[in-house]
Amino acid sequence: TSQHSTATNASTTSSQGGKIVFCHNDLLAANIMRHPETNRIQLIDFEYGGTNYAAFDMANHFNEHAGGTSAKENGQTDYSKFPDLERQKKFCVEYVKMMRRLQSNGDLSGSNVEGKGLGNADKAEGIIPVEEVHEEAMDLLDQVHQFILVNHLYWGLWAINQAAEEGCEDFDYIRYATNRFQEYYARKKDWEAKA
Repeated sequence: TSQHSTATNASTTSSQGGKIVFCHNDLLAANIMRHPETNRIQLIDFEYGGTNYAAFDMANHFNEHAGGTSAKENGQTDYSKFPDLERQKKFCVEYVKMMRRLQSNGDLSGSNVEGKGLGNADKAEGIIPVEEVHEEAMDLLDQVHQFILVNHLYWGLWAINQAAEEGCEDFDYIRYATNRFQEYYARKKDWEAKA
């Protein structure tokens, strides 16, 4: 059942040391703003924000590349837009590097992320050890891949709830839920074949 699959995926991931942090939990493109002059990134719309696994938030961000949430798309997703493995790896490596930089500066708020003094992640050398970063990033990516499944179930069930609450006249929540569940089963089959 879906409940059993969700519980199994979440418990497997949490047993591997997933970090629980404050997450946005809805990182679709419309919620990520970039200032045209400064290139600073600003996240908006924190209605689903709260504590969660960092890997869940990343899985959600990757899944949201498929779209389906705009009025024009009306629940129709396109998983050919899902980031390829190389892009996922780069994302996780950059995340790990930034977390190490922030931790080394003692500033986990992100207020010192203007590019000044960010190269001191390794206490002794002032250099981020590439092997350690890569290993940590690949561990993180493994967790992200597990949460991709959980994320599909989460948003599929959300869409069913929205259909019950709001109906489907303005947006086809049932189509969106169906697409998320279909992608869940396709990804689950691939994941089980690799295990």
